[in-house]
Amino acid sequence: MPLPDFHVSAPFTLGIELELQVINPPGYDLCQDSSALIAAASRGVTQGEIKHDITNSMLEVATGVCDDIHQAATQLAAIQRAVLRAASEQHVKICGGGTHPFQRWQSQEVGDNPRYQHTLEAYGYLARQATVFGQHVHVGCTNGDDALYLLHGLSRYVPHLIALSAASPYLQGADSSFACARLNIFSAFPDNGPMPWAANWQEFTRLFRQLSYTSMVDSIKDLHWDIRPSPHFGTVEVRVMDTPLTLGHAVNMAGLIQALAHWLLEKRPHKPGPQDYLLYKFNRFQACRYGLQGVVTDVASGEQHTIAHELETLLEQLQPYADQHRGGSALEELALMVKHGKSEAQRMREFIAGGGSLITLVQQHCDTWAA
Repeated sequence: MPLPDFHVSAPFTLGIELELQVINPPGYDLCQDSSALIAAASRGVTQGEIKHDITNSMLEVATGVCDDIHQAATQLAAIQRAVLRAASEQHVKICGGGTHPFQRWQSQEVGDNPRYQHTLEAYGYLARQATVFGQHVHVGCTNGDDALYLLHGLSRYVPHLIALSAASPYLQGADSSFACARLNIFSAFPDNGPMPWAANWQEFTRLFRQLSYTSMVDSIKDLHWDIRPSPHFGTVEVRVMDTPLTLGHAVNMAGLIQALAHWLLEKRPHKPGPQDYLLYKFNRFQACRYGLQGVVTDVASGEQHTIAHELETLLEQLQPYADQHRGGSALEELALMVKHGKSEAQRMREFIAGGGSLITLVQQHCDTWAA
């Protein structure tokens, strides 16, 4: 399939997608069929979307196009109410978090959507292992060249976004020792990590054409890079965040990305080049492993700082841009989180260290989402 032309979008508009866990009490494992829930919940939604994801224990909710985080929060809250009503009728629960702490991938069933079945055929057991849960944020761009500049600019801050959203320390019944174990699940996929280098939209079009020669790439949706252009929406899509435990944190992360995008495209503070990606995976690993205390290395100077230290400066720098989009409160809340050094992953570990079990941890997450 040829790459579509880049759709013109209003700059810095937002779309938020959240992959959610469908939980089956009283054991609080993943439910194995979300179809009835999705059908019932969808009838109660007038803005946004509720739909299937790759395995049957997942559901995805998505806003429409939003000018700012307040519009996004209103839409997400209405979707949340519809999902919770349907979940009560179906006797299941809903929660966030990047991984379910003790589900077994062998139990997961891939949905009957033809695209998902193609993924199962292409990737085998890896498709079932991908029962993990992320937040995706779309940012509107006016043209493809701006989208490519924004993509490269945002890539510098992938570790910071991972550390702020890390909510997947437990995996397959064990402490992974990672703040974000979710992204490790994708390491065996051939499109894992950053997009291959392309300086502008014309180069990206050639890149996509070359990738489409393989049997594994039919459309841009088949490429699951950390950040990817979405020409049919006219957006850049950031895909590295774990699904937060609350809507509030999801909205705050979107507010940060909107402010960051505005600053990057207005000030053009970087001249992107292939050398920017030399240390990309090392810095990304630090964020996944250690969260806010991960150490990132500047590829040009070799200077090293903790992610928390860099975020203190970055959030202050971005505050005027957030204010322009009525998103100043989002950055203020994230700054408090950084100051206290408590990510969602850290709070999960504290709950277990205090005597909680993985079952009661999931129960707490369901209560948190419902509240």
